[in-house]
Amino acid sequence: MAGIALGLIGSFPTPVTSSFESIASVTPSGVNTITFSSISGTYKSLQIRGLCTDAGANSVVMQFNSDTGANYARHALSGNGSTAGASGAASTSNILIGGYRSGFSSNASYLGGIIVDIHDYASTTKYKTTRSFNGYDANGSGTVELNSGLWQSTSAVTSITISMPSNFSSGSTFALYGIKGA
Repeated sequence: MAGIALGLIGSFPTPVTSSFESIASVTPSGVNTITFSSISGTYKSLQIRGLCTDAGANSVVMQFNSDTGANYARHALSGNGSTAGASGAASTSNILIGGYRSGFSSNASYLGGIIVDIHDYASTTKYKTTRSFNGYDANGSGTVELNSGLWQSTSAVTSITISMPSNFSSGSTFALYGIKGA
């Protein structure tokens, strides 16, 4: 029975008031790079939520702790309602979080949505894994994409840089959240 602790009739567990805590947000316009820095190691995981578009229908990528070396791996699966695609890279300089297979819409009226999860980001004993879900709809056309990423470092993530080849257009926004957990 929901709400009753095992062995204790009428005793209810203390509810969790919030699993997400807002850390920072940014609304880039006219720039192609944003950075979340000085990230505390007090959460179980991190989540980034973003809306963006750009002038050139480009991919959105992410790097940790200013690491620009070939220390990342990534996979992408995408679909647009009529075709599907897949890609991957075992050694690359960033993690894909949006739009690789078809790019985001270059029409500023159609913002693409991105959700990125970064698991065990504060660990100093294992590599960091990510997953992201992104897509956009342009009144009947558009894409959806699922990405996975790996940063091959045991360093704790203390900064996250998100970028694309051209500038983020007006209306773009990104927010970083800390996820509490056991």
